[in-house]
Amino acid sequence: MKFSYDPTIDDLFMYNPSSKSKGSVEIGDIILDFNNKKELVGMQILNASKFIEDLIDKKKVKNFFLTLKDCSFEVKHSKNWLLIKLKLISNSIKIQPTITLPAITTPSPALK
Repeated sequence: MKFSYDPTIDDLFMYNPSSKSKGSVEIGDIILDFNNKKELVGMQILNASKFIEDLIDKKKVKNFFLTLKDCSFEVKHSKNWLLIKLKLISNSIKIQPTITLPAITTPSPALK
């Protein structure tokens, strides 16, 4: 898993470099990239500091992103839900929040 973080716009992008995105779905501050097999291959978090602060109930996460050295995600399907477990590791702390989103069962016209 590779990642990039842009502190100017507070944007975190995680992706599998060996997979190609076929289409994207935007849900709030999260953009999910899927391949042609409908597997999640990339994820972008807009306003990443605020988003993660809200998930873990801690403040001052922006400095955490400035020292981010590794990140990845695991995906599990549970009934009609997509469970995305993030692993974010900086020089000083490891954060592992889980994001729960509705499973996308109907293809978007954009993916056709």
